[in-house]
Amino acid sequence: MRTQMATEAGRTTAPSEDRALVGPNLLAVLDGVTAKPQTGCEHGVGWFADQLSAEILRFAHLEPAGALREAITQAAELHSGTCDLDHPDSPSVAVAMVQIKDDVLRYLVLGDATVVIDTKRELLVVSDTQTNRTAGAKAADVEHALTGEVPLSDVRRVAILSDGAARAVDLFNLFDWRQALELMAANGPDDLIRKMRAVEKEDAKAVEWPRKKISDDATVVYLDR
Repeated sequence: MRTQMATEAGRTTAPSEDRALVGPNLLAVLDGVTAKPQTGCEHGVGWFADQLSAEILRFAHLEPAGALREAITQAAELHSGTCDLDHPDSPSVAVAMVQIKDDVLRYLVLGDATVVIDTKRELLVVSDTQTNRTAGAKAADVEHALTGEVPLSDVRRVAILSDGAARAVDLFNLFDWRQALELMAANGPDDLIRKMRAVEKEDAKAVEWPRKKISDDATVVYLDR
């Protein structure tokens, strides 16, 4: 199996709040939710994304929901003594995870990140773009995650994308998901981001494609079997 990763900050003036994980049996993308002026937390979204990423890898031996639940609990403990974790705008991230274990591919999506699984039978696209559910300070958040599994023998390739990368398909309509996978197979995931950035620059005032962020952090993890 071959795994490739590409990531690029949405602005040159601020670091990306996306994180990509590539572990022995787990792939994931975390997309930090833009912080509001008051969060009740003395740490930034990037800090929280870093801590949660490390904890997810630490619990990667568990199934995805269990790994994320434990990771949230441990990350919360790291700043429970200094921050108001009950604040509604406490740092949080959208999470998309894929775990390969026991000849099964398991996936989890919480928030507007996306998992695309190309199988011998169908193209499965999983994202939760209709809600504001994300992974924050409460392990109970995991109850809202979209989960499932696919026999590994049926899987041809997988892509995990933050919403800033998925907009190449679901906002700009540069290609459909199958074409996006073909592009990544041929040229790597960085080519998808590059083509999307070109369109963002052409529509720098968000006239043709209305959007809150002219250019967003974009991250892709791509697996080809």
